[in-house]
Amino acid sequence: MGAPLRLCPVVLLVVISICAVACGDDTPTAPTPQTAALSQLSLTPATVNAGTPSEGLVILTGPAPATGAAVRISSSDGVAVVPTSVMVPAGAASASFTITTRLVAADTTATISALLSADKRDALLRVMAPIPRPPTLQALEIEPATVKGGQFTVGTIRLTGPAITTIYVTLRSSSMLVTLPSCVVSTTLVPSCVPVQGGTSTATFTITTRPVTLDTVFDVVATLGDEVRAGQIRLTP
Repeated sequence: MGAPLRLCPVVLLVVISICAVACGDDTPTAPTPQTAALSQLSLTPATVNAGTPSEGLVILTGPAPATGAAVRISSSDGVAVVPTSVMVPAGAASASFTITTRLVAADTTATISALLSADKRDALLRVMAPIPRPPTLQALEIEPATVKGGQFTVGTIRLTGPAITTIYVTLRSSSMLVTLPSCVVSTTLVPSCVPVQGGTSTATFTITTRPVTLDTVFDVVATLGDEVRAGQIRLTP
């Protein structure tokens, strides 16, 4: 029986090296994680009245990394105030932020931008200027409501708020026993009319009556647009 084969350490090392090169390394390589990119920027609502906030939403193409993703936010106009950035939390794919709007004299459109690395997304926010609405007719008051025929009484027009410019309220009566005031509108004399000056919400006028032989009750009616208000007068002998 022959002697066992013995390999010196140098020969053994060479054999192992040759085997490693010939066989190769079959250990799988872990895939390189892809960094989430900025996919979308949306505004809800995209049109707001001045002073009303809107909500922005940034959406990524995938979950944010373990450190989160800081998306820079900017606005092209000071009417829309935004935070400098919004953080998308780790593992999340979106984050929201609030846009505060300021009062403006005219409708204004601001561009809201989101930036993450080299990815940029824009969205338009339209900020509407407040539209002043004219007040409506609230009441017609007559004081005193009972007078002796031939004397006068006072009527008061009340609006729901201050007039923006002069408002003309028309008057009429169901009786010929009273004389109502007139007013001038654009150089034209308008009978039975009372102006409410801009910046005010009330106007008074004089109602002149005629003598009567019997108690008489009738109405004075004020009209502004489709609003109608009436006050009652009682004349005594």
